[in-house]
Amino acid sequence: MAATCIAEVEKAYNGKKRYYHNAGHILWMLALSEECRPLLKAPLLVDFAIVYHDIVYNVLRKDNEARSGVIAAKRMTALGLHPYEAGLVKLYIEATQHHQIPAGLDHAEDLAFFLDFDMAILGAPWEQYEAYTIAVRKEYRIYPDLLYKPGRKKFLEQTLAAPVIFHRPEFHSRFDALARNNMEKELQYLCHK
Repeated sequence: MAATCIAEVEKAYNGKKRYYHNAGHILWMLALSEECRPLLKAPLLVDFAIVYHDIVYNVLRKDNEARSGVIAAKRMTALGLHPYEAGLVKLYIEATQHHQIPAGLDHAEDLAFFLDFDMAILGAPWEQYEAYTIAVRKEYRIYPDLLYKPGRKKFLEQTLAAPVIFHRPEFHSRFDALARNNMEKELQYLCHK
């Protein structure tokens, strides 16, 4: 079963239409997870969520997170992990749709780290952030600027208006200011082009 999972992951993340949500994104998140390993309560679950969180990525659909979560839970169960753990990973993956942490959740701190790993690109140095925006635009190339720009602008404005971008204090202090600068700069670009 492990070989099947590896083949499935490789095929998905090496897809021709993946410019940002690819193996590079997963490897970067896994590197952040490794860096934070001593702070994670269940690092295996976090890593499984990282690997499977974008297994389904279709820009025409609104249910990628839900579908990815279902696949992750099925694979974890098939690999012999406890159904509770599979359900937790499914919930983590579904949480990437809005980057919110449900109240009263077990392992909420791990979910906070996981969500911050996913958003960390926003606080990358400008050259890396700009490459991310170009790659995301390529993934959404089927949409003309008339449709893409308002959607991207909405994402940026909602993210900037959120009380927090990064849930963990370590990530807030490390990435928040630069993330806000990057998004403001991208917004100016979108509004003036």
